[in-house]
Amino acid sequence: MREFIAVIVSFLTIPFLNKKNVPIGIAICICAVMMALIGGLDFADMGAVLAGTFLNIRKVQQYIIILEVGILGVLLKQYGIIDHVINYLISVVRSKRFTLMFIPALVGLLSVPGGAIMSAPFINGLGEDSNIPHTKRAIINLVYRHIAMNIMPYSSGFLLIASIAPEIPIYSLIGLNIIFVILYCLLGYYLYIRQVKEDAIPSGKPILPNLIKLLKYTSPVYTAVLLNLFFKVPFYFGMLINLCILYMLHPTKTFLKDAAKAFSIKILIAIIGVYLIQGVMGQMGSLLGFLTNIFSNESTIMLGIIITAFFFGITTGFQPTALGVVIPILLMLPISSRQLLLYTHFTYIWSFIGYFFSPLHLCQLFTCEYMQVSTADLYKDYWKFFLSLLIVIIANYFVMSILFI
Repeated sequence: MREFIAVIVSFLTIPFLNKKNVPIGIAICICAVMMALIGGLDFADMGAVLAGTFLNIRKVQQYIIILEVGILGVLLKQYGIIDHVINYLISVVRSKRFTLMFIPALVGLLSVPGGAIMSAPFINGLGEDSNIPHTKRAIINLVYRHIAMNIMPYSSGFLLIASIAPEIPIYSLIGLNIIFVILYCLLGYYLYIRQVKEDAIPSGKPILPNLIKLLKYTSPVYTAVLLNLFFKVPFYFGMLINLCILYMLHPTKTFLKDAAKAFSIKILIAIIGVYLIQGVMGQMGSLLGFLTNIFSNESTIMLGIIITAFFFGITTGFQPTALGVVIPILLMLPISSRQLLLYTHFTYIWSFIGYFFSPLHLCQLFTCEYMQVSTADLYKDYWKFFLSLLIVIIANYFVMSILFI
């Protein structure tokens, strides 16, 4: 009973700390410490948690990647690369509807906290020209900004899974997620994009040269993925190549100095907090046994995944927290590799849903602030998208269950 109280009380402190403007990473670390103290962990248990968090080589590699991605995102914005990408994209696409989707999707390739603020001005301007209501502009920006985190292998969720569950094939998981992403994008288009009057964006330049330049200026984002996919180059090394390409696109004597200034540990602290929580919960035998019993039962495993992943996603506004809790439990179950992949996929999706609709979601907070949309008005228009996603996920589960179980 004490362990259950420790988990509930500690996680409920995160929304409270967020209201006090405590950064989400610090809040998650405080949550982990409170959970350990209330849960009654002794010094030996805490030592094991700290060792598993800071001395595990896989986790250290993920920390390096997270720092590299953060630096890359800041420099891409600072050097105006993202502006070039958007300009060339508009020249290639030449459609208001698809531009509304592609701009936030491209910005989403940068794993930057609250990154939706980068695309918000463009979506707001296009929305003004097309007379799109402010709430729908905000939702369009948020929906398409988060495509990449479900399919880019160096998003924080996939990095966490690669660290704690290397037996789960990341690209197979991405393949399953792509099905969800396609339906997710179609729902966003049907509910918020198709009403936009389709006036072609004028451009006197041919498409092919702009397409080549678009591929050129987005190369610092996708090169590491291609190197890993085709040549198994580790992401921590591939990200260094991405940074080298960025330097070639924007050679400057101050590159190293700019990179040092771009260094940020905000997301790193949040990931460390997630690993601490995972370690603390791993020391809680009663809680772990209870959750394992629920997940071990075929009739309750999906319900357990849904409730647990959604709860931790929505209460923290940080998807990896939910993944760090659920995935280790799935690894202990006597299930096939195909079942493990399927359940990991749905854990990923439900944790994403909790995170996406969380009032602590940084992208949501920044977008609403920029577009002057109240949270209440946003959620009034969100409900159709939320219910549609639930129907899609449930239908998708029954189809996939036939194929995987």
